[in-house]
Amino acid sequence: MATRYASLGRCAELPERDVIAALVSREECASLVDRIATMEPPRAVRALLALVRRMATPACTWLEGDLVVELFEDERGTTARILSDQVGLRERILPAVVLGVSLADIAATIDKRREVGAVFRVEPVSARCLLLLSWEEEEAASTGFDISETSLSMTWSPTVDDVDAGWDEPS
Repeated sequence: MATRYASLGRCAELPERDVIAALVSREECASLVDRIATMEPPRAVRALLALVRRMATPACTWLEGDLVVELFEDERGTTARILSDQVGLRERILPAVVLGVSLADIAATIDKRREVGAVFRVEPVSARCLLLLSWEEEEAASTGFDISETSLSMTWSPTVDDVDAGWDEPS
């Protein structure tokens, strides 16, 4: 469906109806990403952010795992890789797209767009790489068990004898 999103060249922003239509399948999202790759850089950034923002919600039923967007700057601009994170294993789910702008410009756009911050948290990896992690991923990673306050106040200084004592004795 390469022509489905051909009208995007005349729009100032990515129409919400096109984003919703693309969420139906991985192939539709890939078709929209291919079209976004042909847009002028500032518009392409806004369009890609609009798409991934919606993909990170339950509206994207085909996505398994949490959505992660890796932004990596090189000599061509910034490459966006759209990944699925399932229990720490990341898989590319859509074609990579090269955005002809710097990583700093994309970070500034993300800062200006509150709706992106509502769905993603930004994690700087290096001067040339940023990750957009869905908030659900952070919540899943942080769910755990409560730590007793008394265990935090106890002091324990292990010795070699303490560590090795009793491990090989019959019970």
